[in-house]
Amino acid sequence: MRKRGEIVELIKGIYTFKKSPYMITKAIPRSYIGLGSAAFLHGAWEQVPRVIVLSPYASLKARLGEREISGFKIVLRRISEKMFFGYELKYMEEIDEWIRISDPEKTLIDTIYLNYPLKEDMVPKLLEIVDKQKIMDYVRIMKTRKIKGWKRVLKELQCYLEIRNNTTIGT
Repeated sequence: MRKRGEIVELIKGIYTFKKSPYMITKAIPRSYIGLGSAAFLHGAWEQVPRVIVLSPYASLKARLGEREISGFKIVLRRISEKMFFGYELKYMEEIDEWIRISDPEKTLIDTIYLNYPLKEDMVPKLLEIVDKQKIMDYVRIMKTRKIKGWKRVLKELQCYLEIRNNTTIGT
């Protein structure tokens, strides 16, 4: 069936009949579509060169890095278990499935935290659709979970959001 193109291998030993790169989130537990891919799905970015999947279990379930599924390039990146939050379920009509995708606020946080190379292109559009309070709530989560780099994220967010000293997050 695989040789005839009837099924697609998502990761070793896990196959699907649905020819979509987004199906990989079904094969890797605790994973979500993030960064540029999420910005694209939220309408905050025009292009998506490859689908980016973030997961704390990435290296345990599948090798990290770039792969191809159904002719689409996919990048699998590992994130800390502490950074696994801020996703939502989005219905993908073309495959009749719900997939996990970072919400706009977490997409912005991940873009800064992971120093995504295309962030300068994405940030302006993301800022148009994010909830500023929710972003600050996410920074609080990072601080509470003692995620290294939360201060750098806050500082960069403050520059982007033009937040002055009147906004605090309990630092």
